Amino acid sequence: MDRIDAMQLFIRVADAGSFSKAAADAGIGQPTVSRRIQDLESHLDADLFQRRRKSLCLTEAGERFYSRCISILSEYEEAEKEARGLQHDAIGVLRIVSPHSFARRVISPLLPEFMEQNPQLNIDLISEDGASDLVGGRIDLGIWLGDMSNSKRTYQTLGKTPVGLWASPDYLARFGTPTHPDDMQTYRAVMFRNYRGDPIRLTNIHTQDKAAILPSGPMIASSGDILGQAAVDGLGYVAAPYWSIKNYLDTGQLVRVLPDWEAKPLDINCVWSSNQLRGNAKLFVEHLAKSMTFDPLPQPEDSVRL
Repeated sequence: MDRIDAMQLFIRVADAGSFSKAAADAGIGQPTVSRRIQDLESHLDADLFQRRRKSLCLTEAGERFYSRCISILSEYEEAEKEARGLQHDAIGVLRIVSPHSFARRVISPLLPEFMEQNPQLNIDLISEDGASDLVGGRIDLGIWLGDMSNSKRTYQTLGKTPVGLWASPDYLARFGTPTHPDDMQTYRAVMFRNYRGDPIRLTNIHTQDKAAILPSGPMIASSGDILGQAAVDGLGYVAAPYWSIKNYLDTGQLVRVLPDWEAKPLDINCVWSSNQLRGNAKLFVEHLAKSMTFDPLPQPEDSVRL
């Protein structure tokens, strides 16, 4: 048994939550994946998964083994880099995965300066909406948006980005302009897949009053770009970071709804699989922390103050 391959496959199955999905991601047959996991469990003399009808979950032994595997594989990859002389010099390939809209609108503009400073380093930027298999994909750094306080991942929060409510002028002309968060319950929303069912918590910037709305509507999607266009097309309002819809705001295709109320800011996190951030990934995180800035939400001069 190749222990490195076995650990990588185990992590892939644990992250996927099923043999079939892990097999599809790895490009091998489900029976092969199942047999290799059984061989690993026999080798360890421990059950790593609780088999349920439609999913898998880790046993206590599996949880501990998962944590150890993440650390071991990360150390192994760092050892490979060090052996090739890549540990202390920005040489080789840095693989980054990020949500598509964030990669396009925030990361891409910051790459030229970073690459000019590190001319021997190549960037593989993977734009992907959804959780990614960092170890199986040999990804050095992931960018995840949102609250990760309950996550088992190793991460660092780089900053927070303001979030507002946005809608097209035509949509507001048809249904009226809301003046209080309570009014929003009658308005349709287009929603991020990861946050559907979650309330949007708002704070009045003048009175510090709190409110919450529970969005509902005809469409969910993983991509901020898709939801921004859906809002432009009048399918509903969207709660989104300012940077993701700024181009629509500049052209007048979207306007801010409830400008006296701000939603809870969105965390920008970098995620990695090892215990420590090292090498090329550390250099890039330092560059992001230094260079990444977010404009405050626009405050129209003629907005009604409540």
